[in-house]
Amino acid sequence: MNRRVGPASAASALAVLLACAPREKPAADFPLDRAGETLEADTRALCALGPRVTGSDACTRAEELAAARFRESGLAVRLEPWEWPSRPAGAAIPRNVVAEVPGRDRPGEIVLLAAHLDTVALSPGANDDAVNAALVLGVARAIRAAGPARRSLRFVLFTGEEEKLLGSQAYVKAHASELSSHVLAVVYDLGSARTLGFYLNGRRGELRDLFKRALSARAAWRSLFGLYTLWTGADSFSFVEAGVPALTAYQDLEPYRAVYHSERDTVETVDFAASRANAALAAALVNGVANDPEPALGRMAPGEIAALLARFGIGEKPPPVSASARRTALPGAGPARP
Repeated sequence: MNRRVGPASAASALAVLLACAPREKPAADFPLDRAGETLEADTRALCALGPRVTGSDACTRAEELAAARFRESGLAVRLEPWEWPSRPAGAAIPRNVVAEVPGRDRPGEIVLLAAHLDTVALSPGANDDAVNAALVLGVARAIRAAGPARRSLRFVLFTGEEEKLLGSQAYVKAHASELSSHVLAVVYDLGSARTLGFYLNGRRGELRDLFKRALSARAAWRSLFGLYTLWTGADSFSFVEAGVPALTAYQDLEPYRAVYHSERDTVETVDFAASRANAALAAALVNGVANDPEPALGRMAPGEIAALLARFGIGEKPPPVSASARRTALPGAGPARP
């Protein structure tokens, strides 16, 4: 992940919101709290592979490890290859890892939870994004054990995130015929610290109302804030461009900034206690949305998407980002511009 775009007032508003963010941990009696049980082991297993640059042997092994974990949890899994026109000579064909728990009443409606497997070349990417890939694996395991929700729950681990979101863009293209059935995409990509709220990616009150309903059983979670900011540097943005409602988890960024895209991003820097709480929250959120009795929000029309992007000064496509800018533009540093 790398950058956000938001109104000029976002920074001052964020300071107030952070001061009011809940610090209460979820109670241990909620069944889906078990989503974090395997998080540390899976994070360590991914990091043991070393840097997982898209197309590398290590990334291929990560794809296979994730697929095996999904299968062990009883989920059907697909390894979906995607075209990479600029794939370096000798690099493997990258694959997204996709698993699903079919819904019991509305199986054609999909709630998606995602993170990314790939890293930059400097480190094993413990915070960016092994710990959140492990979160997705744990949430899938817990939800599979809890039984199906009304809607289908889909779990995706993307590759190509560090290659300008190519993997999630490929997913959106490959699944174009069913995007209107995607009720919500939730993406975790901001490290291992506690979740403070969610970027609403331009959908303002309607998405905040949705996650408040989904988390209605927990007062502390229900009061998590929503930021109107549109985050362009995570796989959630591929869904925003396609008009699909998307939430990007906003986590405490200070620890993340300290290791971002550097050799310091190792498993020793991961906050596993906070990440286990994040997994319980993510499980409750996506399961709650999958059981939400209200009609789905619906996909934006092309004109609405263009207007949304224009509102944030992006135009129809995300602005180009140079390799050097991706290395230096730390998340949370302020509105990003071309």
